[in-house]
Amino acid sequence: MTTQDDMKLAELLCARLCHDLAGPVGAASAGAELMEEGGDPETARLVALSAGWAAARLKFFRAALGPGGNPQAAAALHDLALSYLKTANSGPNTDITLAWSCGSASLDADRSRLLLNLILLARDALVRGGRIEVSVAGAPAVGCLGLSVGALGPAVTLGDEAKDVLTAGGDPDGPRGALAWFARRLAERLGGGLRVEALSGGLKFEI
Repeated sequence: MTTQDDMKLAELLCARLCHDLAGPVGAASAGAELMEEGGDPETARLVALSAGWAAARLKFFRAALGPGGNPQAAAALHDLALSYLKTANSGPNTDITLAWSCGSASLDADRSRLLLNLILLARDALVRGGRIEVSVAGAPAVGCLGLSVGALGPAVTLGDEAKDVLTAGGDPDGPRGALAWFARRLAERLGGGLRVEALSGGLKFEI
């Protein structure tokens, strides 16, 4: 199986997983409405909140890891990222904010997916919260995809496996390494390279 086939298989498996989980998540949301009508509003609120978060994550993962589709509006990508990061904030010391600068009204399918994957990498690196800074060039130069995502916070770590996959072309052994491999392959498919740069107080992923 070629590397291109590996990518296609990963995309289709993600699409299948998201599709199969969407039904139960939707059912949980509908069940919360029935619980509220039955006189248990607090439990209904918690179920509805959890179902909403799960739906937001599934929508993000499908867009980032599933098969490529149509070009995406920059505003829609911004909203998608915000919704995902809101569900990923698990406590007062892990909150993540998003700074967004995009000079394009829309991005083609693969460039959109690559941007979302860089946001996932940045989110994983911010183990104690912080800020993700997204920069998208309006008209990237020839040979440059114009994507840059920074992860800034009190404790920023890429992890040995993901670092090896991104910087040394290693093979993944775990889920974070698999995400790094997928992002690297998307960049290569688009004719670019994924560079990790150390910053004062963080990291920057640049294509």
